[in-house]
Amino acid sequence: MSGYAKSKDAHVARAKESDTTGNIIIYTLLGLCILLSLFITIGLFVIAKPLEASLTSVAVKSLRYNDTSASSSPYFNATLAMEIRIENPNFGFFEFPTSKGDIMYNGRVVGEIKIDGQRVGAYSAIRTEVWTQVSYREDHAPSVWFKNDIKRGLIILRVRVKLRGEVHLEVLNKRSVNLKCLMYLNLIDEVVPRLWCK
Repeated sequence: MSGYAKSKDAHVARAKESDTTGNIIIYTLLGLCILLSLFITIGLFVIAKPLEASLTSVAVKSLRYNDTSASSSPYFNATLAMEIRIENPNFGFFEFPTSKGDIMYNGRVVGEIKIDGQRVGAYSAIRTEVWTQVSYREDHAPSVWFKNDIKRGLIILRVRVKLRGEVHLEVLNKRSVNLKCLMYLNLIDEVVPRLWCK
């Protein structure tokens, strides 16, 4: 065999080896891209998304108050019926135990909300009704802001509730949902004319 034939065979062998190596690299990269897209698709279903809670309505069931002109000790006392909506945008259901929250007036707790534990299905929302009593009295020298609020007949209340629970997916994900709202309690008309939730 001549030297020319040997070098030609060696060149052909190197070309085949180079093609095989190139194919391995291409198929490896293609496999990694498929795995990456598979992980991203599964991640969209498995990773828990944030839940949402809002106060959809508030009704005043009973209201008593004493303005400053009639007494040196003003107060208000109201029973409120509130509807809370909890939305679950996840693939798995969200389950939370009985939770409590506060209703505040000028930084002071004036009432407590108790939401019974429930289960919110996947990609769904529930509405739950909660009744609570709010009251506030200043026995000693009433502050100017409280006197003014009673005189104008408008009490501004803040609602804060944190529902801690779990989104049940293939893996367990602990999540919580915050309910933060601001409501105006109109003492004269006995309604809540304005309600904002974050």
